Amino acid sequence: MSENIKIKPDKRNLLEYIEDFQLGKIQVPAFQRDFVWDNNKKLELFDSIQKGYPIGSILLWRPDFKSDEDFYKFESKEIGFYKIPERATNDYFYILDGYQRLSLLFGCLVNPEKTKLQRDDINWFKEFNIVYNLQGDGAFEMNKKKDFSHLEYYQIPIYKLIDAKEFFSFQKQLSLFDFDESVNNDLLEKYENISQIFQKYELPSINIFGGSITEAIDIFQRLNTAGVKMSSDWAISALSFNKDENFRLASEIDNLLEDLEIYNFKNQKREVILQCITNSFGGVYFDQFSKNDNKKIEVLARRSDFIEITRKTVKSIIIAVKFLYEDLLVLDSKLLPYNSQLIFITDFFNKIENPTDSQLRILKEWFWITTYSNYFTIYNLTKQRLAYNKFQDFIEGKSDSPIYYDSLGEKFDTLEFPDKVTMGSVRAKALASFMLNYSLRESNILDGLSINAENIEGYRTFKLFSDIENSNVSENTILVVEKFNSLDNIPRQTKNLSHWLNLEYKGQFQEYFINDEMRKEYKKGNIEKVLQIRKGLIIESEKFFVEGIGLVYNTQ
Repeated sequence: MSENIKIKPDKRNLLEYIEDFQLGKIQVPAFQRDFVWDNNKKLELFDSIQKGYPIGSILLWRPDFKSDEDFYKFESKEIGFYKIPERATNDYFYILDGYQRLSLLFGCLVNPEKTKLQRDDINWFKEFNIVYNLQGDGAFEMNKKKDFSHLEYYQIPIYKLIDAKEFFSFQKQLSLFDFDESVNNDLLEKYENISQIFQKYELPSINIFGGSITEAIDIFQRLNTAGVKMSSDWAISALSFNKDENFRLASEIDNLLEDLEIYNFKNQKREVILQCITNSFGGVYFDQFSKNDNKKIEVLARRSDFIEITRKTVKSIIIAVKFLYEDLLVLDSKLLPYNSQLIFITDFFNKIENPTDSQLRILKEWFWITTYSNYFTIYNLTKQRLAYNKFQDFIEGKSDSPIYYDSLGEKFDTLEFPDKVTMGSVRAKALASFMLNYSLRESNILDGLSINAENIEGYRTFKLFSDIENSNVSENTILVVEKFNSLDNIPRQTKNLSHWLNLEYKGQFQEYFINDEMRKEYKKGNIEKVLQIRKGLIIESEKFFVEGIGLVYNTQ
């Protein structure tokens, strides 16, 4: 790092940020992704400010004006749908990290009645038209009116909250209403309290002075290592930004996550997507950003083939998620046992564009074995590298099996049957995925036909009995694929499926581990026996499947 670079932590109130923005002291580099926050996330940020919670640090960079001129030639033209003013001469910072937060703050807190900045009114009203409702305990809400001229007296545009003079305007406005003095005082007190919070709220920043964008990225990596919470993909976006190719990595990831919404993978962590991409350049994904080599990210982003390989990998990620969804019934990103599985499967489709049915079957078997065996946690990093290399040998046709065993003739054990089906346990996710697959394919899980994503929307979780003690146990849980078979006949308000045990359904719902013996016990009122039988059915079927793929089933 250059000796001329300085790092200075800072903390300023929101109004100071607003004033600097209007003076051209805060600029936006072109590699920054578009504003993508939904309304819930917007309101949550202001709710955090109201409660005095921290909303993270901002990373700002003032470049060495004698270098990297090509970088700061290309700047975004707006933020928060306000046109960014011309740069203040040698007195400005670029937003490196924190762009989404500052977009929201500038968009909502710049006073349109007092600023000289131009604004895109149509998009502004769509995204940043937020008010504070003084009624009740007070709450931030999206203004559903087309403008602010039709607001109720208790709805305050939040840009007025950081301007002390607006309190007196509100006080004068209230005098026009024939309210009781107690009502007036209550509204004034609430307004003053929330206004004081906004005027005093401080947002920390880390300011980097001097150097090039590469050196700023290096500092970012060190700050992340030191525990400063910041986003990760902007760094590669900065180094790989290409105006001619219209390429911004962060935006590519945004668009990918939108495409994955049909598979309920829109909330997949961006870091995992980034690992899928970096893994495509060779080497094991968890070695890409070694603490001992902070320059790897720079070398990667500067490669001439970075854009080409990244875009190809993005397409492979979509194919991989589609495979998880349609062939393995991983119907939500929360159901994915290990993020590493997505990385490996992406690599498979990245390198094998037209896999055979045999290769796909082996890949499905690999998924189930790695899921049930805790494959990605039982090995240390050295052996995980060996497991990765074994998978590469399979892809390249050097091995018939993608599974790495530490010793000849070894068999993996499963963990014991889970007490509950929760998304915080890999073993529970394995059971949930098995139950979903069994409901559609029964014993033909590996060779069953793919399910078209257009025919399903995900899954719903029911209880066989919702009004019993310990209703969350695994044997009382029923997972049903949405928009498929019997689910179409289940009303949305239904919480339990005990009616499936009625004698009128004799012989039905065996795919959900329900049989006529359970119906006989149910008729006697023996709920405990019903659940005991169902647990036995699930274990028997799961054991048959697991042993069929070479695992040792643990029933303890």
